[in-house]
Amino acid sequence: MAKKKGGGQAKKETRSMVKQAEYDVALPAELLERAKRDLRRESHLTPLRLAQRYDVSISTAKRILKALEEEGLVARVGGTRRTPIYVPKGRELAFESLNVGVRAGEKL
Repeated sequence: MAKKKGGGQAKKETRSMVKQAEYDVALPAELLERAKRDLRRESHLTPLRLAQRYDVSISTAKRILKALEEEGLVARVGGTRRTPIYVPKGRELAFESLNVGVRAGEKL
């Protein structure tokens, strides 16, 4: 079987440039404002919750949460790299008091 000559590298570069361009698209201001308004009613936020509520992708929901964190409206209180957990600013202590002495996999 003959090997392909070159060509594969150019496709990879093009794909990564396209993905980066998609990521660089700004979040719609209306969506960000809606998230800010709804923030008051939430005890905690995850990318999955936002994605389901606003009918957006998980990656877009993560970007919304990052934007809210940068504005100081939410604080990250737990989770992992893949599933971060945020709470509205000022509620961090209430959330942390629920988790005192509980480690992953440990039952109360």
